[in-house]
Amino acid sequence: MMSKTSIVIPALNEERLLGGLLSDLAGQTRTPDEVFVVDAGSEDATVAVAEGYPFVRVLHSTPPVALGRNAGGVRTSGDVIVFFDADARLPKAFLADFLGGFEARGLDVACPLYYPYRSTRAVERFHDLFNLVTRAFQNLLPSGAGTCIAVRGDLFRASSGFDPALKFDDIELIRRLSRGRRFGIVEKMVFVSDRRYREGGFVRTVAQYSLMGLFFALGRYEWANHMNYKIGEHGG
Repeated sequence: MMSKTSIVIPALNEERLLGGLLSDLAGQTRTPDEVFVVDAGSEDATVAVAEGYPFVRVLHSTPPVALGRNAGGVRTSGDVIVFFDADARLPKAFLADFLGGFEARGLDVACPLYYPYRSTRAVERFHDLFNLVTRAFQNLLPSGAGTCIAVRGDLFRASSGFDPALKFDDIELIRRLSRGRRFGIVEKMVFVSDRRYREGGFVRTVAQYSLMGLFFALGRYEWANHMNYKIGEHGG
């Protein structure tokens, strides 16, 4: 029997991109059992976009994004929770393939491969490198991104959840919940927005990610809090 699947999407001022993800979820070959959009006080039409999809339940929270992820996560009832960022895009069979791999391998925590959506060659090559590194080190340093993280439902609900004191709460949660459990990279693509590269510039953004990777490898997640990496402030 297939696992019951819950989706949690934190959102802040995501009216331009949220509808793309929700449309992708509506068209999946394996549809989720419940979908929560957790709004963090958007000043645009984010809530109206979410309410336009009858299968979505809208919850309300506040920044930072960890609080939204937790507010949705504790309301879920699924065997598997998949956390998505609001700017993710999904191939039609993504949930079927990704969750199929999650279930077949008996994983507790999993991440997919991340690939830029309609981007430049340089950004694509950087993501190729990122995916190569996460695959190579998945047993030593479990890694991924908040764009898409799957966690066994009972494991997440029994945990303290995402740490709101950290700007990069996603990496810390992956590492903490994977400790002594089964983590894996399920090699299915989720598409990510390249807006950070467009807004910050390719060289600067790659330098930021590389420095953050060093912090995370050392287990010093709090060091990244001092970086100029804004969340919820994008032009679309």
